[in-house]
Amino acid sequence: MIPTVEYIRQKFDEYNELMFEGKLQPLPFKLSSARSFLGQVRCCRQKKADGTWLYSDFQFIISNKSDYAENVVEDTIIHEMIHYWIFSNQMQDNAPHGKLFVAKMQEINRRFNRNLTVLHKKTKEEMDEDKEVRQHLICISRFRGNQLGITIANNSKLFMLWDALPKVPKIVECNWYVSTDPFFNRFPRASSLKVYPISRSELEPLMKNLKKLVRIGGYNKSRRLRTFRLSN
Repeated sequence: MIPTVEYIRQKFDEYNELMFEGKLQPLPFKLSSARSFLGQVRCCRQKKADGTWLYSDFQFIISNKSDYAENVVEDTIIHEMIHYWIFSNQMQDNAPHGKLFVAKMQEINRRFNRNLTVLHKKTKEEMDEDKEVRQHLICISRFRGNQLGITIANNSKLFMLWDALPKVPKIVECNWYVSTDPFFNRFPRASSLKVYPISRSELEPLMKNLKKLVRIGGYNKSRRLRTFRLSN
């Protein structure tokens, strides 16, 4: 299903009464066309003198870019409601999905027979259905033992990853490519050192359409790729 603002508001009210004792205050609901997340609670945060955070100005955002099963949309709404419950009560968790979040998630799963998880893992069918053509900046890493890994760089982090990935322990070789093959849509765009395993059998049929990326410069604040070129 493709969620609407009215649907999100209706489910928020329903689950607020059922799971949060009706104590969550209304907030703005918005839709996003992002593929990088299913849901977000955005807010302003200000560090206090004691080192804790003050949270305010909340927004509840759900992506309507993809058509998911209704139970996935429902679980996404509840997932974000847990974040909102933590932030709006000025609780201080030890990580974005820390001890407070996990404890509340497990309680809801147990009491209400839900299947909430920290992260949504796309099914193979969902990944195969994403045929949108997008440019990907791809690093193929080879590890000791000849295992392969893949990193899809966020454009703004390309130079940082180019320098940092070869320094990762057990990585012995890194090669960079450009591709618009929709196969690579299934991998998140990395802003930090993330390497995802990929088999040779998956990668080999794709290699003929990869264009080698060659570095000829340093960091470019405009984020353009003028400091790189494609090899012949």
